[in-house]
Amino acid sequence: MADMLSIGTAATSSFKRALDVTSQNVANVATEGYSRQRAEIVSNTPGSVGLGFMGGGSRVATIERIHADYLQSQLANSQSLVERYDTQVQLANQVEGIIASNDQGIQEFLQRYFDSLQNLSDNPTSDTSRQMLIDEGNNLQSHIGNLTAVLDDTQYQLNAQMSGLAEEINSRLETIQAVNVQVERANRLGGQAPNELLDRRDQAVLELSQYMDIKTFQQESGRVDIHTANGKLPLLSDNTITRLEPDRSPYGDDNRTEIYMNIGGQRQLVSGQITGGQLGGALDFRDNLLEKAKNDLGLTLNGLTASMNWQHYQGYDINGNAGGDLFAPLSMDAINNTNNTGVETGTNILVSFNPNAGVSEPPYDGATALSSQPATYGDKENYLQNAFTEVGRFESRSYELRYNQATDEFDFFDFNTQSPVLDNAGAQVSLLRGTVGNIEGMSFDLTGVTTAPSDRDSFLVKPHQAILSQFGQQLSTTEQVATRGQSPIDANNDGLITDETPAAAAVGDNVNIANLSGLQSAKLLLADSSDVGSETLLGGYSKMATNVGMYVRGSEIQFTAQTSVFQQMTDQRDSISGVSLDEEAANLMKYQQAYEAAAQIIATSQTLFQTILDVVRR
Repeated sequence: MADMLSIGTAATSSFKRALDVTSQNVANVATEGYSRQRAEIVSNTPGSVGLGFMGGGSRVATIERIHADYLQSQLANSQSLVERYDTQVQLANQVEGIIASNDQGIQEFLQRYFDSLQNLSDNPTSDTSRQMLIDEGNNLQSHIGNLTAVLDDTQYQLNAQMSGLAEEINSRLETIQAVNVQVERANRLGGQAPNELLDRRDQAVLELSQYMDIKTFQQESGRVDIHTANGKLPLLSDNTITRLEPDRSPYGDDNRTEIYMNIGGQRQLVSGQITGGQLGGALDFRDNLLEKAKNDLGLTLNGLTASMNWQHYQGYDINGNAGGDLFAPLSMDAINNTNNTGVETGTNILVSFNPNAGVSEPPYDGATALSSQPATYGDKENYLQNAFTEVGRFESRSYELRYNQATDEFDFFDFNTQSPVLDNAGAQVSLLRGTVGNIEGMSFDLTGVTTAPSDRDSFLVKPHQAILSQFGQQLSTTEQVATRGQSPIDANNDGLITDETPAAAAVGDNVNIANLSGLQSAKLLLADSSDVGSETLLGGYSKMATNVGMYVRGSEIQFTAQTSVFQQMTDQRDSISGVSLDEEAANLMKYQQAYEAAAQIIATSQTLFQTILDVVRR
């Protein structure tokens, strides 16, 4: 009878535990990240009775956590992609809205400016038409300034957002670190696995994946280590956190926030190794939309400024002076990398638009003094064509110049992609220190770099973003508009004026202002390898808007696709680890009936034992 009582007692304990586990599942049916549990009831070790064995009842061997590690890992990866593209869509929609709201304004003001050129061409002596040209130039300048200010504000907001995301990541790492300690302690004590702690940690890891892409490594002690998705950088290793540190770019004047980590006592820039989650989306948006939109807009403005200025240089104003700048020409120096060790600070690396550097001496720059004019009108025309050719070679990019001590040259790299800038022959573009060269339409003047920088010192140049803040009309009086063309007088009677000394045509001549108006339809931008342009000035702006739209549409498609994948992964996880109320209700009935039956075993054994006692007493 003792065996029967032991079996019944063990059974009631097992089924009571099973009821407890089932109740825990029901109680957590709405708990995010909870994995259902199951009481594993096994048979006790049988005891020998004579030549045979008699069963020892049952016991709960363990409370099993129904969980698939591979699904949890896939779920984190999928969520990281969803959050990345969601962030890209949200940020990109803001910029698309800015572009769309300003698109009509930009197109309208450019069109009105060219219309004012055409009006002046129809009546070149009209002071009213001249004043209208200046007014429309001021309107264009004002609108460009407003658009630039909004794009700059977007950059500031993005910097703040990235800093906040880095802090959120560090906070999630602290949560996982604390749970790691508890899990390790529980595992050292042995016995039942800390199921609730494991759920809590998995949920914290899943929340971390919202902010950046990660890879997890399970350790024998029960601890989990976390690295960046490429596995190269430890975020949580040996339960020690390596924090993300948002800070200014090494090019301090660039108004960019970057992400750093302190690895082995060395501070490393790691922005390029974060590609997922909200932080990865923010970085991708910055590099592939915001930076590109600024460069695209700047390319159009540099093309407008350079082509209009050089065409204006061809003519003469009402006083007979050679045409000067219509718009402020690009003039900038390089930004120094704070990690550089040499004495050069970038102030001697000068960048401008000087298409005829080295062709004329001194270079023809369109100064208003007649004495600065080329020797012949033919030279002047050649310089104009050189200018148009260089405008067509503009590329929508920023440049990183790295000094190579072995060759005494500056090697050119695309700042965003970090890939070498190549010439038409496929060789990397380099420029010898102390020289001047045209690189993709821009003049890089290194003659002031008299002291060699340290090897691999680097400098940043953003010519198409610099023009955004520099863009401005230079004309202040109506008399400065160079409407007149070249004098048609053939002094040497050879039938040509190309070999004549530059001189103003008669008052009332409209050749130059008509040529300026004609630049509206000229395909000057984005030339092919044969230097044949593919876009007009208005078309260049439209291409920027198109690129923004394509980025938005691409991000939306990716977001929709990844959301579908994430939902499938979530459903698959729930089918394995989620709590089913129908199943748990059935388990409650089964374990309740089993518990009552086991209790009846105890009651029966007690009755039988009492019967034996009564017999003995008689």
